[in-house]
Amino acid sequence: MDIETPADEFKDVSYNDSSFDELKKHLVSEIDNKHHHLCLFLGTYKPNKEIALEDLASTLDREVKFIDTSELVGRVESETFEQLDHFFKGLEESDEILYFDNGDKLCGVYTGNTHSRVKYATPEERHFLKKVKAFEGLVIVDIPEYIDADKTLRRAAQSIVSFELPKSTFKRFMWHLKNYSFNGNDLKTKRPKADLEIT
Repeated sequence: MDIETPADEFKDVSYNDSSFDELKKHLVSEIDNKHHHLCLFLGTYKPNKEIALEDLASTLDREVKFIDTSELVGRVESETFEQLDHFFKGLEESDEILYFDNGDKLCGVYTGNTHSRVKYATPEERHFLKKVKAFEGLVIVDIPEYIDADKTLRRAAQSIVSFELPKSTFKRFMWHLKNYSFNGNDLKTKRPKADLEIT
C-alpha cells in the first residue's frame, strides 16, 4: 500500500505547549469536513495523555471509544487482517474518537542483522493504516515508547503529540513509584546499539 505523507505542520506537537492548542483548532475544522485524521500519542506519561484525550473529546464534542489493540492482533497475519476487517466493517465514519491503546502491538519490527536499529512496517500495520485512511474521523494510537513508532506510522500520521515526564520531581517520583509497584522491573527490551569494532 502506498503511504501518503501528510504535511509536517503537526508532526512535532508537545502537550502543554501552544502547538497542542493549534492542533485542537485544526481538528475542529478537519473533522467537521469529514476527513480522516491519524494522531499518535507518544510517551510513557499516561496522566497527561488522559487529560489531553478529555480535552480533545470536549473540544470536538465527541465520545471516546477505547480499543485494546492487543485484542486485534493475532498470532498469525491472516487472523489480524480478519479482526481488523471485522472491527472497521461498516465504520466509514463515526462521531466517536477511536482510541487505540497499546498501539505498539501493531508497530513495525526489526529486520536484518542483530544490530539493526531501523524498524520496518509489518503487513498488519499497513492493513491497519489502509482501514484508517478509509475512515472519516479522528483515530488516536497510543504508543508508550517513542522508539516503537516506526517511520511508516510516523509518515502516515497527520499529527504526533509527545508526552514527556513532568518537570516536577515529586510527580516524576510518584509516577516511577506507581509503575514500579504495579509493573515491577519488567522493562521493555530494546534493540542494542551496534558493538564497536574490535581491531
